[in-house]
Formats: sequence, C-alpha cells, structure tokens
Amino acid sequence: MPTPETLAVFQVIRTQIERTVPFHRVIGLALDAVDARGATTRLPEQPILANHHGTLHAGALFSACESASGAALAGALLPVILRTRFVVRDARISYLKPSRGELIAQAALADEPAAVIAALERDGRATAVVDVSARIAAGTADERIVAKASFEWHLKLIDG
Repeated sequence: MPTPETLAVFQVIRTQIERTVPFHRVIGLALDAVDARGATTRLPEQPILANHHGTLHAGALFSACESASGAALAGALLPVILRTRFVVRDARISYLKPSRGELIAQAALADEPAAVIAALERDGRATAVVDVSARIAAGTADERIVAKASFEWHLKLIDG
C-alpha cells in the first residue's frame, strides 16, 4: 500500500503532466489515475473527435492510449523520474471495434519497474514497454475493449 507521501508525489506527477501537455486540454483528455502500477486516461465522447462514420477518430483513440502509457511510465519511474527523460521509440495499436461513448485507456509496464530502473541506473539508458487496453466506459450500454496498444519508450538518465 502506498504511503501518504507517495500518494502525494503521484498527485504531483498527475498535475505536472496535465500542466505540461496542453494537447490533453485540446482534446478533452483527463488523466484519472497514475501510480507505480499504471495509469488511466479518460476521453469523453465529443462530436469534434468523431470520424466520418460517427465513431471516435483513430487519432484520438491513439492519443488516449499514448498518454496513458506515458503516465504509467512516469508513475513506474518515480524513484528516478526527476533524472529521466523518455520518448516513444515505437508504437503499435490494434483497433478492434468502433468506439462510441466515453473511452477509458488503462496502461501498465510490461516488465517490473524495478528491472527497468536497474537497467537505467546501470547503463544510463533503457527501454520500457507499456501495454494499453482501451475500452468503452463502464456503465455504458456497450462496454467493450475497442483497442489494444503497445508503446516502446527510450529512457535516458540526465545530469542532475
């Protein structure tokens, strides 16, 4: 169970992401949760995010997944987050079904965070894979998985 201090740090990470990624505000994306186990983003249904079929545009769905993966990585890297820069190296997404309604994207590291941090501290660089599952929000008439994604991140320690 996280300590109150750790929970406060996760809230700082969440606030920092929301402050430094203005694109979230443009598309209405919310970061609902972030901790050492993963992160969750929520994207409300909005007409501006629809494609020509009236479903969620693939780019908006991808953005929700990518943002969840970055937040999950930030939460997992908590012990070294202030000394680490990370960027997406590779991304893969499978669109499984059309998405109508509020979208929830849940992300988690594929490997144990401690192993990723150990490699980063040992080598000064590392990669981390974050897997994401996107679904229609609970409580809707059609709750289901609409996409699965995987993001490979390049991590580098920076001088403190």
